[in-house]
Amino acid sequence: MDIDSPARAILLELRAKVEGGGEGGIYGDRTKALHDIDALLANPSVHQVKLLLLPTANLQELSMDCGWGSLFNDLAARLEAVLGID
Repeated sequence: MDIDSPARAILLELRAKVEGGGEGGIYGDRTKALHDIDALLANPSVHQVKLLLLPTANLQELSMDCGWGSLFNDLAARLEAVLGID
């Protein structure tokens, strides 16, 4: 799957938030989240996007630990809509 410009833009927005949004806590790991997003940008895959956005996955936990859980939900919904993920 080739990620189109809107999806790539959302992933880059998500990456910027992770990079500047705090280290995380007991459940969310900033370094892993950045690695996962960078890997997805380098090798796009709808399946990997689905895994990245799963409830209780690292990225969601990180967003909640750092106080931007609502923004994560908004970005995830936009990304799912652009990629046609149910």
